[in-house]
Amino acid sequence: MKPLLPAALLLLLCGALAPGCPVSADDDDTTATDDDDGVDPLSWAVDAPGPYNAGWRGWDVSYTPLGQSDTRTIGFNVWYPTEAEEGDEVRYMDVFLDTQAKGNAPAAPPVHADGYPVMVYSHGFQGWSGTSSDLCRYFASHGWVVVAPDHTGNTLIDHSDPLETAHYLQKPQDIRVVLDVLEDLPATDPLAGLTDTSSVVLSGHSFGSYSTWAVLGATYDEASIDSACSGGGGLPTGECTAEQRAAFLSGELDDPRVVGSIPMAGTIRRSFFGAEGHRSVRGPVFFMSGTGDPVGQQGQWDSMDQIDFTWIEVEGGCHQTFATGVCATLDGVEGFAIVDTYALAFARALLLDDASVSGTLDGTTPVSDKVTFARQQP
Repeated sequence: MKPLLPAALLLLLCGALAPGCPVSADDDDTTATDDDDGVDPLSWAVDAPGPYNAGWRGWDVSYTPLGQSDTRTIGFNVWYPTEAEEGDEVRYMDVFLDTQAKGNAPAAPPVHADGYPVMVYSHGFQGWSGTSSDLCRYFASHGWVVVAPDHTGNTLIDHSDPLETAHYLQKPQDIRVVLDVLEDLPATDPLAGLTDTSSVVLSGHSFGSYSTWAVLGATYDEASIDSACSGGGGLPTGECTAEQRAAFLSGELDDPRVVGSIPMAGTIRRSFFGAEGHRSVRGPVFFMSGTGDPVGQQGQWDSMDQIDFTWIEVEGGCHQTFATGVCATLDGVEGFAIVDTYALAFARALLLDDASVSGTLDGTTPVSDKVTFARQQP
């Protein structure tokens, strides 16, 4: 798992636009439609921003994770569609300015029949919730709500070195908690009761890919966990308490609300899930990687039998192609266009039964000549 670029370097590379830099010119023009009556959001092209701007709000939430007695506090971040042209300043981790998101802007009414469809995002190693803010804004522009935790203990500003065993239990549980918060918003909240959390899609970058496998239902392998807990690899400290071992093997780290996943720039951790654990996932997996970012993608592909698994490899793509966009070998705007289009197509087909994107998802409608497409089904 590769650490993200240091904050100072990102700011030098991207200026005030980090972490969503570079920003396509279209982002400034994502104004809402004048009249949503009779609008069919599935008619909006997946390869272009939708008609909304992206609002953003954030606050802290606390809970007690499985396998520990201490309370854990994480940041809660939500992007949503808005018709507003202005909003409060948005800074992720109080560092990275997002000039495209509209802080605390009023939410546009849902245009999907069952309310706002939902995507959850899990950030990477030593990252923050807004590392893939371009993707989050893109979904919001199409009428979606995106929620993402700041994974306390493994963010840019509070990373623990070495990373504690508890964090490998907390990271998937953070996903459950932000969905619970979204479901339980007070009646006075403008999003209360308007999000469809019955079935959601989960995306994750780098270390966030671990979340996508765990929460979608991959089974932790007992022998692999015992090896990791005794210093055999997979855990930086090589130590587990009896309670932590039990929590890994409890089957309670997944969340049935998550019905499909989009891991990006990170492969399954066999040191946790063993050779067979991936076969128990509840839904399809859409994996993205880049030729300039060797994360074991070929080996993962070779072992992905018996599940619905799609893999796109982006020529010239590097680790940050799937997050901040900072990449010396692929233009960031071009990378964002690939990632955003495939992610939205996958999510619309999965949650909204959108047949119009079938060509994108079976490879017959190419998105870019820089994409190599592969799919296998059980």
